Amino acid sequence: MKPTLFNRRKLRNFLLQPALQAKFGVYTVLLSFVFASLVFGILYLNLSDFMDIMSILTDGKGETQALFRSYIFHTRWWLACAVVLYFLANIVLSVVITHRLVGPTVAFRAHIQRLCVGNFQSRVHLRKGDAFGEVADDLNRLAAILEEKTGKINGDSQK
Repeated sequence: MKPTLFNRRKLRNFLLQPALQAKFGVYTVLLSFVFASLVFGILYLNLSDFMDIMSILTDGKGETQALFRSYIFHTRWWLACAVVLYFLANIVLSVVITHRLVGPTVAFRAHIQRLCVGNFQSRVHLRKGDAFGEVADDLNRLAAILEEKTGKINGDSQK
């Protein structure tokens, strides 16, 4: 399926400030990697020690070790799968969250630029779920006040 212009635009617009969003994503992934490595290491060391203890206690070194090696292998495989899924979810969530934080700043900057050129009818419209809704309300109130004051000034000078 060939992506349409609309689909490409949506994907491109998801990274509004790629450097900031990538930096945040890298930090969260690195922190997650450190945490996952610690958990994996602790589990591996403890299971290996447990296998050694059980081998000594059961006197069935060959059979017991083979059973524990199989158990540890499957545990590591499932843990590795969980870590990969966690990293993927973390990356997606990082992009979505930063998009909701960075997106309003783009709208605010555009609104401020319109106010600077005298377009006081301009209003900020954020998407549902975007951060900084209160700031958008304040900017819209400011625009209304400026619109009202410039209307009075223009109306007074025409008399």
